[in-house]
Amino acid sequence: MVPSSKNEERPTTQFVACLYLGFILTGIGTTLLGCILPALSGLWSLNDSHSGFLLAAQFSGSSCGALLVRSRLHATLLRGYLLLVVSGVAIAFSHGHFAAILLFCFGLGLGSAMTSTSMMIGRLYSATRGASLSLLNAFWGLGAVLSPPLVTAWGHFYASPLFYLAFAAAATLPLMLLGLRPADPTLLRDDSTSSYSQRARISLLVPLGLFAFLYVGVETSISSWMMTYVHRQPLSSAIYAPIATSIFWIALLFGRATAPAVLKKLSETRLLTISLCMLLVSDGMLLLSHTPGMSLTSAALAGLMLAPIFPLCLSRVLAITSRSSESRWVFAISGLGGAVLSWMTGQLATARGSLRTGLIVPLLGSCIMLFLHILTRPQADPHET
Repeated sequence: MVPSSKNEERPTTQFVACLYLGFILTGIGTTLLGCILPALSGLWSLNDSHSGFLLAAQFSGSSCGALLVRSRLHATLLRGYLLLVVSGVAIAFSHGHFAAILLFCFGLGLGSAMTSTSMMIGRLYSATRGASLSLLNAFWGLGAVLSPPLVTAWGHFYASPLFYLAFAAAATLPLMLLGLRPADPTLLRDDSTSSYSQRARISLLVPLGLFAFLYVGVETSISSWMMTYVHRQPLSSAIYAPIATSIFWIALLFGRATAPAVLKKLSETRLLTISLCMLLVSDGMLLLSHTPGMSLTSAALAGLMLAPIFPLCLSRVLAITSRSSESRWVFAISGLGGAVLSWMTGQLATARGSLRTGLIVPLLGSCIMLFLHILTRPQADPHET
């Protein structure tokens, strides 16, 4: 009996390891455009409005990619990575506004891969869903941490857009590994035991969807414009821009890795309240920063405070329903938030001639998130005293 049990567990362990590997790459892919925006702006003569349009194209694609997820999660996952490989190669040799179409396709791949992976982990580890999703998103954060230094190092030797070619080559690894090591379909079955009626599920998912929309929008606006914002500061040298972006992702990675331990001492509601209040402080610090030191501090605080918010929101969604036909809409709406708020940031920055003014958008988004959390708190945590 023992050897049989080990043989049954091993394929699942290998499959989950492949999922984690792929999620590191999605972290790099999601943040890649924000890291190369300063180089692209000079190479393609883009203003903030045009740059914001490119960000919106990618995150709109990510939103649509989540809607492509079906009950056959493994097949959707493979299609997502295949899209990343093909579109990554195409972007490397594109130019100007035509790149928006390719970035949309790139976003489709990201959305399909990330949504499928999150649903798989949620089903495989339903008993420890919150901690498991925090760990998964910590791997995504690791990819986000690696993105700025990799792009900076790459830019010393090659044209920045060609980094997408290297990314496409790397994405073939999880594509092949996941294709060769499919998970047992019975392990990924929809085993939702939710006691909520369909009407109750919808009433709970709507505010969570809006909350996720704002969260991804705030995170994307801050992270995608961080390098450009710090790079433009008068007392900042070129080295501080990638450092600030890396610090943001390192703080987010640290926060998500330690979230399971923190949740043993704090309730989910209290942790969310503290994180959202301190997020407002970090947003204000970023707007007021005029020195590299203050920018680095606000970047670290923003990353740390954003860290636990999305995994906890996602855990609640999958606790309410694990049906892909219902939960995928929350993933789609969250991805749309990244497109809308980052685009609005660029539009406001162009209209006012100041990226500092444009960053008011994520500040307002954070305010609405806190208000929404306070408004729905009793409904979100009905078992908490």
